Amino acid sequence: MSLATLLLLTLAAAQATPTEPPPKAPREPATVTAPPLVPTPEACPASAESDYTEGFHALVEGRDREALESFERVLAACPQHPYATELLRLARTRLIPGGRLAAAAASELGPEGRSDSALAAMTVVQTLHGAAQGVLLCAIAECSGQAFAGASVLGAGAGAASVLLLAKEHGVTSGQAAAINSGTVWGFWFGIASLLALDLEGDEAIGAAMLGGAGFTGVGIALALVARPTAGQVSMANSGGLWTGAVTALLLATSDSDDTQTFFAVELGATAAGIVVLGVLSNTFTVSRGRMLIIDAGGIIGGLLGAAATYVAAGDDAGDSILVGSAVGVVGGLALTTYLTRNFDAPEAPQATLTPALLGRDGMGVAVLGRF
Repeated sequence: MSLATLLLLTLAAAQATPTEPPPKAPREPATVTAPPLVPTPEACPASAESDYTEGFHALVEGRDREALESFERVLAACPQHPYATELLRLARTRLIPGGRLAAAAASELGPEGRSDSALAAMTVVQTLHGAAQGVLLCAIAECSGQAFAGASVLGAGAGAASVLLLAKEHGVTSGQAAAINSGTVWGFWFGIASLLALDLEGDEAIGAAMLGGAGFTGVGIALALVARPTAGQVSMANSGGLWTGAVTALLLATSDSDDTQTFFAVELGATAAGIVVLGVLSNTFTVSRGRMLIIDAGGIIGGLLGAAATYVAAGDDAGDSILVGSAVGVVGGLALTTYLTRNFDAPEAPQATLTPALLGRDGMGVAVLGRF
Protein backbone atom coordinates (compact mmCIF):
# COMPACT_ATOMS: atom_id res chain seq x y z
CA MET A 1 0.00 0.00 0.00
CA SER A 2 2.72 2.40 0.68
CA LEU A 3 4.13 2.07 -2.88
CA ALA A 4 0.68 2.76 -4.45
CA THR A 5 0.24 5.76 -2.21
CA LEU A 6 3.61 7.13 -3.24
CA LEU A 7 2.78 6.83 -6.97
CA LEU A 8 -0.56 8.58 -6.52
CA LEU A 9 1.08 11.46 -4.71
CA THR A 10 3.70 11.80 -7.48
CA LEU A 11 1.05 11.94 -10.25
CA ALA A 12 -0.94 14.51 -8.34
CA ALA A 13 2.09 16.76 -7.92
CA ALA A 14 2.90 16.55 -11.64
CA GLN A 15 -0.64 17.50 -12.72
CA ALA A 16 -1.00 20.44 -10.30
CA THR A 17 -1.15 23.94 -11.89
CA PRO A 18 1.88 26.05 -10.94
CA THR A 19 1.13 29.22 -9.14
CA GLU A 20 2.43 32.48 -10.83
CA PRO A 21 4.43 34.88 -8.71
CA PRO A 22 2.61 38.03 -7.77
CA PRO A 23 3.21 40.89 -10.18
CA LYS A 24 5.81 43.47 -9.15
CA ALA A 25 4.74 47.01 -8.60
CA PRO A 26 5.71 49.27 -11.54
CA ARG A 27 8.78 51.48 -10.97
CA GLU A 28 8.42 55.19 -11.18
CA PRO A 29 10.53 56.73 -14.00
CA ALA A 30 13.83 58.26 -12.76
CA THR A 31 14.13 62.02 -13.08
CA VAL A 32 17.20 63.12 -15.25
CA THR A 33 18.31 66.75 -15.09
CA ALA A 34 19.56 68.21 -18.41
CA PRO A 35 23.02 69.82 -18.27
CA PRO A 36 22.92 73.58 -18.20
CA LEU A 37 23.48 75.20 -21.56
CA VAL A 38 26.51 77.45 -22.00
CA PRO A 39 25.21 80.98 -21.96
CA THR A 40 25.71 82.82 -25.22
CA PRO A 41 27.67 86.04 -24.69
CA GLU A 42 25.80 89.17 -25.44
CA ALA A 43 26.77 91.03 -28.56
CA CYS A 44 29.23 93.83 -27.95
CA PRO A 45 28.23 97.36 -28.89
CA ALA A 46 29.46 98.82 -32.14
CA SER A 47 31.82 101.19 -30.34
CA ALA A 48 33.59 98.24 -28.68
CA GLU A 49 34.01 96.45 -32.02
CA SER A 50 35.42 99.62 -33.54
CA ASP A 51 37.89 100.00 -30.66
CA TYR A 52 38.85 96.33 -31.02
CA THR A 53 39.61 96.75 -34.73
CA GLU A 54 41.68 99.85 -34.05
CA GLY A 55 43.55 98.07 -31.26
CA PHE A 56 44.28 95.04 -33.42
CA HIS A 57 45.75 97.16 -36.22
CA ALA A 58 47.75 99.22 -33.71
CA LEU A 59 49.18 96.00 -32.24
CA VAL A 60 50.14 94.69 -35.68
CA GLU A 61 51.85 97.98 -36.57
CA GLY A 62 53.79 98.07 -33.30
CA ARG A 63 51.86 100.89 -31.65
CA ASP A 64 51.54 98.98 -28.40
CA ARG A 65 50.49 101.88 -26.19
CA GLU A 66 47.58 102.75 -28.48
CA ALA A 67 46.63 99.08 -28.70
CA LEU A 68 46.59 98.78 -24.91
CA GLU A 69 44.29 101.77 -24.55
CA SER A 70 41.95 100.46 -27.26
CA PHE A 71 41.64 97.00 -25.67
CA GLU A 72 41.02 98.56 -22.26
CA ARG A 73 38.10 100.51 -23.72
CA VAL A 74 36.80 97.32 -25.33
CA LEU A 75 36.79 95.39 -22.05
CA ALA A 76 35.25 98.31 -20.19
CA ALA A 77 32.31 98.36 -22.61
CA CYS A 78 32.16 94.60 -23.28
CA PRO A 79 33.85 92.43 -20.60
CA GLN A 80 32.74 89.20 -22.34
CA HIS A 81 34.62 89.98 -25.56
CA PRO A 82 36.27 86.67 -26.61
CA TYR A 83 39.61 88.03 -27.84
CA ALA A 84 40.30 91.42 -26.28
CA THR A 85 41.57 89.95 -22.98
CA GLU A 86 44.42 87.96 -24.57
CA LEU A 87 45.40 90.79 -26.90
CA LEU A 88 45.41 93.19 -23.95
CA ARG A 89 47.78 90.83 -22.18
CA LEU A 90 50.02 90.72 -25.26
CA ALA A 91 50.11 94.51 -25.49
CA ARG A 92 51.05 94.78 -21.81
CA THR A 93 53.81 92.20 -22.26
CA ARG A 94 55.30 94.12 -25.14
CA LEU A 95 55.30 97.31 -23.08
CA ILE A 96 57.27 95.97 -20.12
CA PRO A 97 61.00 96.86 -20.05
CA GLY A 98 62.12 93.43 -21.26
CA GLY A 99 59.70 93.46 -24.16
CA ARG A 100 60.75 96.96 -25.18
CA LEU A 101 64.43 96.03 -25.09
CA ALA A 102 63.83 92.95 -27.24
CA ALA A 103 61.78 94.93 -29.76
CA ALA A 104 64.38 97.69 -29.85
CA ALA A 105 67.19 95.21 -30.45
CA ALA A 106 65.27 93.53 -33.28
CA SER A 107 64.33 96.80 -34.97
CA GLU A 108 67.82 98.19 -34.47
CA LEU A 109 69.49 95.42 -36.38
CA GLY A 110 66.87 95.30 -39.12
CA PRO A 111 66.95 92.49 -41.65
CA GLU A 112 70.72 92.09 -41.19
CA GLY A 113 72.61 91.46 -37.99
CA ARG A 114 75.84 92.99 -36.80
CA SER A 115 78.84 91.92 -38.80
CA ASP A 116 82.45 91.97 -37.63
CA SER A 117 83.69 91.51 -41.19
CA ALA A 118 81.66 94.53 -42.28
CA LEU A 119 83.17 96.56 -39.46
CA ALA A 120 86.66 95.45 -40.52
CA ALA A 121 86.01 96.38 -44.16
CA MET A 122 84.68 99.79 -43.17
CA THR A 123 87.70 100.36 -40.93
CA VAL A 124 90.11 99.60 -43.78
CA VAL A 125 88.32 101.81 -46.31
CA GLN A 126 87.88 104.73 -43.96
CA THR A 127 91.48 104.48 -42.80
CA LEU A 128 92.59 104.86 -46.42
CA HIS A 129 90.05 107.65 -46.85
CA GLY A 130 91.49 109.52 -43.89
CA ALA A 131 95.03 109.09 -45.21
CA ALA A 132 93.99 110.41 -48.63
CA GLN A 133 92.27 113.41 -47.08
CA GLY A 134 95.41 114.16 -45.06
CA VAL A 135 97.63 114.01 -48.15
CA LEU A 136 95.25 116.22 -50.18
CA LEU A 137 95.00 118.74 -47.37
CA CYS A 138 98.75 118.83 -47.10
CA ALA A 139 98.99 119.34 -50.86
CA ILE A 140 96.84 122.46 -50.56
CA ALA A 141 99.01 123.69 -47.68
CA GLU A 142 102.19 122.93 -49.68
CA CYS A 143 103.71 120.80 -46.93
CA SER A 144 107.18 119.34 -46.95
CA GLY A 145 107.91 115.66 -47.45
CA GLN A 146 107.91 114.87 -43.74
CA ALA A 147 104.70 116.80 -43.25
CA PHE A 148 103.05 114.71 -45.98
CA ALA A 149 103.92 111.55 -44.06
CA GLY A 150 102.66 113.01 -40.81
CA ALA A 151 99.42 114.25 -42.38
CA SER A 152 98.71 110.86 -43.94
CA VAL A 153 99.28 109.10 -40.60
CA LEU A 154 97.07 111.55 -38.73
CA GLY A 155 94.37 111.27 -41.37
CA ALA A 156 94.48 107.47 -41.27
CA GLY A 157 94.19 107.53 -37.49
CA ALA A 158 91.27 109.93 -37.65
CA GLY A 159 89.47 107.69 -40.15
CA ALA A 160 89.95 104.56 -38.06
CA ALA A 161 88.93 106.35 -34.86
CA SER A 162 85.78 107.71 -36.50
CA VAL A 163 84.70 104.20 -37.46
CA LEU A 164 85.31 102.82 -33.99
CA LEU A 165 83.40 105.67 -32.35
CA LEU A 166 80.53 105.36 -34.80
CA ALA A 167 80.17 101.62 -34.28
CA LYS A 168 81.19 101.46 -30.63
CA GLU A 169 77.72 101.03 -29.15
CA HIS A 170 75.60 99.21 -31.74
CA GLY A 171 78.04 97.90 -34.33
CA VAL A 172 77.28 97.94 -38.04
CA THR A 173 75.56 95.64 -40.47
CA SER A 174 76.90 94.61 -43.86
CA GLY A 175 74.50 97.00 -45.57
CA GLN A 176 75.47 99.95 -43.40
CA ALA A 177 79.19 99.39 -43.97
CA ALA A 178 78.61 99.00 -47.70
CA ALA A 179 76.60 102.24 -47.82
CA ILE A 180 79.33 104.23 -46.06
CA ASN A 181 82.20 102.74 -48.07
CA SER A 182 80.29 103.16 -51.34
CA GLY A 183 79.63 106.79 -50.45
CA THR A 184 83.36 107.33 -50.04
CA VAL A 185 84.28 105.70 -53.35
CA TRP A 186 81.53 107.40 -55.31
CA GLY A 187 82.41 110.68 -53.60
CA PHE A 188 85.96 110.63 -54.94
CA TRP A 189 84.64 109.67 -58.39
CA PHE A 190 82.20 112.57 -58.42
CA GLY A 191 84.88 114.91 -57.10
CA ILE A 192 87.38 113.96 -59.82
CA ALA A 193 84.73 113.96 -62.55
CA SER A 194 83.55 117.38 -61.36
CA LEU A 195 87.01 118.91 -61.52
CA LEU A 196 87.40 117.54 -65.06
CA ALA A 197 83.93 118.64 -66.12
CA LEU A 198 84.44 122.12 -64.71
CA ASP A 199 88.09 122.30 -65.81
CA LEU A 200 89.32 123.11 -62.33
CA GLU A 201 93.01 123.44 -61.57
CA GLY A 202 95.30 123.76 -58.59
CA ASP A 203 93.78 124.04 -55.15
CA GLU A 204 90.27 124.12 -56.57
CA ALA A 205 90.74 120.71 -58.17
CA ILE A 206 92.17 119.24 -54.96
CA GLY A 207 89.34 120.82 -52.97
CA ALA A 208 86.76 119.29 -55.30
CA ALA A 209 88.22 115.82 -54.72
CA MET A 210 88.32 116.35 -50.96
CA LEU A 211 84.80 117.72 -50.84
CA GLY A 212 83.47 114.84 -52.94
CA GLY A 213 85.02 112.17 -50.73
CA ALA A 214 84.01 113.75 -47.44
CA GLY A 215 80.57 114.88 -48.59
CA PHE A 216 79.43 111.58 -50.05
CA THR A 217 80.82 109.72 -47.05
CA GLY A 218 78.48 111.85 -44.97
CA VAL A 219 75.62 110.94 -47.30
CA GLY A 220 76.50 107.26 -46.85
CA ILE A 221 76.49 107.64 -43.06
CA ALA A 222 73.08 109.33 -43.17
CA LEU A 223 71.65 106.55 -45.35
CA ALA A 224 73.17 103.89 -43.08
CA LEU A 225 71.58 105.41 -39.98
CA VAL A 226 68.20 106.38 -41.42
CA ALA A 227 67.41 103.99 -44.28
CA ARG A 228 69.43 101.01 -42.94
CA PRO A 229 69.88 99.42 -46.38
CA THR A 230 70.87 95.82 -46.87
CA ALA A 231 74.03 94.77 -48.63
CA GLY A 232 71.94 93.71 -51.62
CA GLN A 233 70.30 97.12 -51.91
CA VAL A 234 73.67 98.89 -51.83
CA SER A 235 75.06 96.49 -54.42
CA MET A 236 72.09 97.12 -56.67
CA ALA A 237 72.56 100.89 -56.47
CA ASN A 238 76.30 100.55 -57.10
CA SER A 239 75.69 98.35 -60.13
CA GLY A 240 73.24 100.90 -61.48
CA GLY A 241 75.84 103.65 -61.35
CA LEU A 242 78.65 101.42 -62.63
CA TRP A 243 76.90 100.01 -65.68
CA THR A 244 75.09 103.21 -66.62
CA GLY A 245 78.41 105.01 -66.58
CA ALA A 246 80.16 102.21 -68.51
CA VAL A 247 77.56 102.02 -71.28
CA THR A 248 77.43 105.81 -71.56
CA ALA A 249 81.23 105.96 -71.80
CA LEU A 250 81.26 103.33 -74.58
CA LEU A 251 78.70 105.25 -76.58
CA LEU A 252 80.36 108.63 -76.01
CA ALA A 253 83.69 107.16 -77.12
CA THR A 254 82.25 106.63 -80.61
CA SER A 255 81.98 110.41 -81.04
CA ASP A 256 84.74 112.28 -82.83
CA SER A 257 84.54 115.08 -80.30
CA ASP A 258 87.48 115.55 -77.92
CA ASP A 259 85.53 117.69 -75.50
CA THR A 260 86.62 116.29 -72.14
CA GLN A 261 84.40 118.60 -70.15
CA THR A 262 81.26 117.46 -71.95
CA PHE A 263 82.28 113.82 -71.64
CA PHE A 264 82.66 113.95 -67.86
CA ALA A 265 79.59 116.15 -67.43
CA VAL A 266 77.46 113.53 -69.21
CA GLU A 267 79.17 110.78 -67.22
CA LEU A 268 78.33 112.57 -63.99
CA GLY A 269 74.65 112.76 -64.92
CA ALA A 270 74.47 109.16 -66.16
CA THR A 271 76.21 107.74 -63.10
CA ALA A 272 74.08 109.72 -60.68
CA ALA A 273 70.90 108.69 -62.50
CA GLY A 274 71.89 105.03 -62.41
CA ILE A 275 72.60 105.11 -58.68
CA VAL A 276 69.34 106.90 -57.84
CA VAL A 277 67.10 104.80 -60.09
CA LEU A 278 68.50 101.43 -59.03
CA GLY A 279 68.60 102.58 -55.41
CA VAL A 280 64.89 103.39 -55.53
CA LEU A 281 64.08 100.10 -57.29
CA SER A 282 66.00 98.17 -54.63
CA ASN A 283 63.20 99.03 -52.19
CA THR A 284 60.72 97.20 -54.43
CA PHE A 285 62.78 94.31 -55.82
CA THR A 286 64.63 92.36 -53.14
CA VAL A 287 68.02 91.16 -54.30
CA SER A 288 71.05 89.76 -52.52
CA ARG A 289 74.65 90.84 -52.95
CA GLY A 290 75.50 87.40 -54.34
CA ARG A 291 72.92 87.70 -57.08
CA MET A 292 74.12 91.20 -57.97
CA LEU A 293 77.68 89.90 -58.34
CA ILE A 294 76.41 87.24 -60.76
CA ILE A 295 74.48 89.89 -62.71
CA ASP A 296 77.62 92.06 -62.85
CA ALA A 297 79.56 89.08 -64.17
CA GLY A 298 76.88 88.65 -66.82
CA GLY A 299 77.41 92.26 -67.87
CA ILE A 300 81.17 91.74 -68.18
CA ILE A 301 80.78 88.55 -70.21
CA GLY A 302 78.10 90.16 -72.36
CA GLY A 303 80.34 93.13 -73.12
CA LEU A 304 83.26 90.91 -74.10
CA LEU A 305 81.07 88.69 -76.28
CA GLY A 306 79.50 91.72 -77.93
CA ALA A 307 82.89 93.21 -78.77
CA ALA A 308 84.26 89.86 -79.99
CA ALA A 309 81.21 89.13 -82.13
CA THR A 310 81.37 92.58 -83.71
CA TYR A 311 85.07 92.19 -84.48
CA VAL A 312 84.53 88.74 -86.02
CA ALA A 313 81.67 90.01 -88.16
CA ALA A 314 83.25 93.29 -89.30
CA GLY A 315 86.95 92.39 -89.23
CA ASP A 316 89.63 95.05 -89.04
CA ASP A 317 87.21 97.71 -90.32
CA ALA A 318 84.99 97.40 -87.24
CA GLY A 319 86.19 100.70 -85.75
CA ASP A 320 83.63 102.22 -83.43
CA SER A 321 81.26 99.34 -84.10
CA ILE A 322 83.18 97.34 -81.50
CA LEU A 323 82.30 99.93 -78.86
CA VAL A 324 78.64 99.86 -79.85
CA GLY A 325 78.65 96.05 -79.93
CA SER A 326 80.25 95.96 -76.50
CA ALA A 327 77.59 98.35 -75.10
CA VAL A 328 74.82 96.22 -76.59
CA GLY A 329 76.46 93.09 -75.18
CA VAL A 330 76.64 94.65 -71.72
CA VAL A 331 72.94 95.52 -71.74
CA GLY A 332 72.03 92.11 -73.13
CA GLY A 333 74.23 90.27 -70.63
CA LEU A 334 72.76 92.18 -67.70
CA ALA A 335 69.20 91.57 -68.87
CA LEU A 336 69.74 87.88 -69.58
CA THR A 337 71.52 87.22 -66.28
CA THR A 338 68.84 89.08 -64.37
CA TYR A 339 66.21 86.83 -65.94
CA LEU A 340 68.17 83.61 -65.43
CA THR A 341 68.76 84.39 -61.75
CA ARG A 342 65.17 85.43 -61.05
CA ASN A 343 64.78 82.56 -58.55
CA PHE A 344 68.28 82.85 -57.10
CA ASP A 345 67.12 84.38 -53.81
CA ALA A 346 63.79 82.55 -53.56
CA PRO A 347 63.68 80.22 -50.54
CA GLU A 348 62.34 76.70 -50.95
CA ALA A 349 58.65 76.86 -50.09
CA PRO A 350 57.45 74.32 -47.52
CA GLN A 351 54.72 71.85 -48.35
CA ALA A 352 52.37 73.38 -45.81
CA THR A 353 52.57 76.42 -43.58
CA LEU A 354 50.50 77.98 -40.85
CA THR A 355 50.11 81.73 -40.75
CA PRO A 356 48.10 84.03 -38.46
CA ALA A 357 45.15 85.71 -40.11
CA LEU A 358 42.50 88.27 -39.26
CA LEU A 359 39.03 86.75 -39.45
CA GLY A 360 36.65 89.52 -40.34
CA ARG A 361 35.85 91.72 -37.39
CA ASP A 362 35.63 88.94 -34.84
CA GLY A 363 39.27 88.28 -34.06
CA MET A 364 42.30 86.29 -35.11
CA GLY A 365 42.78 82.81 -36.42
CA VAL A 366 45.18 80.54 -38.26
CA ALA A 367 45.20 79.88 -42.00
CA VAL A 368 46.74 76.81 -43.63
CA LEU A 369 48.60 77.21 -46.92
CA GLY A 370 49.70 74.27 -48.99
CA ARG A 371 51.94 73.75 -52.01
CA PHE A 372 50.92 71.12 -54.58
